[in-house]
Amino acid sequence: MGETILLDGRSLCLVTPAGVEAWIEKDIPHSYRYDQVRDPLDGKMKYRCLYEKDGVDVPFVLVSEPDEGDGWVILFDQKLDPSLTGFFGLLSKLRPLLSSRWRS
Repeated sequence: MGETILLDGRSLCLVTPAGVEAWIEKDIPHSYRYDQVRDPLDGKMKYRCLYEKDGVDVPFVLVSEPDEGDGWVILFDQKLDPSLTGFFGLLSKLRPLLSSRWRS
């Protein structure tokens, strides 16, 4: 059983890059932002990408696809713009920029 992922004491929902792509394709209004968390593997501060979807009170955190590991939060060394065309398709190529993945 994994840990509960929290933001300001509230649970977060999980969303994969494919899930965000589906929101974009269906024109579902959403926004994103970053917050900083301490990477439990190396102790350094990293960025995680948080999404808010219209009509949903709980924010979503970006996690890897299930076939890449079950429930890994993607942590970044620097902020990236996930609204860029093809961002999610490039995640696999961005591994050098991804500092680590944090198991949820």
